[in-house]
Amino acid sequence: MTAVNQAGAMKAVMTTETKADAAGVGRVERKRRETRQNIVGAAQRLMTTRPVDEVTIQNITEEADVGHGTFYLHFKSKYEVLVPIVQARAAHWDAKVQSQLGDLQDPAEIFSFNARHMARVVLNEPLWRWFLAHSGVPIEDMRAAVGAFGARDLRRGFASGRFDVPDLSMSTSFMFGAYVNSLLACLDLDEPEPALDQVVEMMLRVLGLSASEAQTIANAPLPPLESH
Repeated sequence: MTAVNQAGAMKAVMTTETKADAAGVGRVERKRRETRQNIVGAAQRLMTTRPVDEVTIQNITEEADVGHGTFYLHFKSKYEVLVPIVQARAAHWDAKVQSQLGDLQDPAEIFSFNARHMARVVLNEPLWRWFLAHSGVPIEDMRAAVGAFGARDLRRGFASGRFDVPDLSMSTSFMFGAYVNSLLACLDLDEPEPALDQVVEMMLRVLGLSASEAQTIANAPLPPLESH
């Protein structure tokens, strides 16, 4: 074999090996993601059919058919496995709320509609309540779950000029902190809805609405979410 042919053959072999390595990495990563999703799916099945406190890591590993070591390769605790679950739940409920905005056009009314409904979802679902109550950093964890939706609504009002705030980023951070802490404060209330609506009213006032307008919008009749 000539030197040229040897070089060409070596290049072909290296190219084949590189592709094989890339495929190998792809398979490993794909397997890792499948295992992680399997664990999340098992945890979700268990936590939506029984009290979250009763679900143990051993229950989850048995349901997922993986070992404890495999679980801890992906998650540090039972709480941590809840994060992707509540993220998915948040996206599900946001889509449902958005589908029922109807004829609402006013960014302030849309913000109120979304914030009031999402607050009720969080406080009505045991899984959400457990997640919120057991979070060491509830604001950051809730931001990962629902923060994008709240930021979207604030941007809409800011861009239209409906909300009068000096800085969108700072206002978003302030609003979300107030929202999450208010949810925490409402966890033990027998009838949290009036308190939740009052929180939204205060948020609208901070966003530049008059006291009377904020009160009207935040206390307007709130139709229940349809089940479809």
